[in-house]
Amino acid sequence: MTKTLLATGLGFLLATTSLSATEVKIAMNGVNDPVTNAEAAFAAGFAEALEGTGFDVNIFPSDTLGSERERFDQVAQGLLEINLATVSTTYGMSPMVRGVALPFMFEDGDEFDAVIAQSDLLDQMNEPLVRNGVRLVGFTYIGMPNGIHNRSHAVTKMEDLSSLRLRALNAEQLAYIEALGASGTIVAWAEVANAIQTGIADGYINPPNSAIRTGHTEFLRHFTQIAVTPSTRIVLMSEDWYDMLSDEEKTQIDAAIDAGVAANRAWIEDWSSIVTERHVDAGVTLSELEDGEREKMVEATRPTWDDVMEADHLAAYLDALELVRN
Repeated sequence: MTKTLLATGLGFLLATTSLSATEVKIAMNGVNDPVTNAEAAFAAGFAEALEGTGFDVNIFPSDTLGSERERFDQVAQGLLEINLATVSTTYGMSPMVRGVALPFMFEDGDEFDAVIAQSDLLDQMNEPLVRNGVRLVGFTYIGMPNGIHNRSHAVTKMEDLSSLRLRALNAEQLAYIEALGASGTIVAWAEVANAIQTGIADGYINPPNSAIRTGHTEFLRHFTQIAVTPSTRIVLMSEDWYDMLSDEEKTQIDAAIDAGVAANRAWIEDWSSIVTERHVDAGVTLSELEDGEREKMVEATRPTWDDVMEADHLAAYLDALELVRN
């Protein structure tokens, strides 16, 4: 009887361990709605690709597994398999990643994708990350390129920014906001609506669909597309977890990552055709930069590249751009 009980208990333990090992948790800061959230589209595409493989995909939206920093730490510790994260969470560990968000470096998302595909920049970004249990496996977009949302007036030239205080995500974004002639203040995304409604900030730099998705069009009544950066976020994976998978399982996860990225890009293409209409319906005034104004912005923000990036890291990005453009 004792041997039977032990065998039964051991079998249950092994079965439980097996089930646990096949779980794939995906965490993100947005809502799990593939219709309105581009990162949720990635998660849906990833999960669909793993149907029938034995992996059990569970999606944890809206920071339910913690803040950006907490989720990053969970990935490094092997507690979280996949994290859809802000680019800046990796800066402290891999300064090379800073180049992803440099102002006006990339013409658009297509050029950024080509740079990543045709160079070894991703390998360089991953070198310090992998040593610490984290692997950057892909890039998502949360919308079209980033422009200026604000509550007070149309922005058609650089000097129109001088009276605006814009919310900044981090010190790097704050630097180029100030280089553009605006003032800035670092505000966590969860506090943005309150900051704008109370006058702490007048707006932010984000993709055009951002204010629509969050309902901020109620008070952000002006938008100007300046395409300062692609609206890039990143896909982080637990290196320790991935390393324990079989070759077949790794192939399945790799394919699921590709499927998620493809779903994200399809979402962007769909939304690019309707976002203007959505803004108009919401009563937002859409403005365009006057001739030559974007060039002024490019020139004004160029010195921030050298301030943000180590010289050899910046040179690697510039070399990769030259490779793609030639």
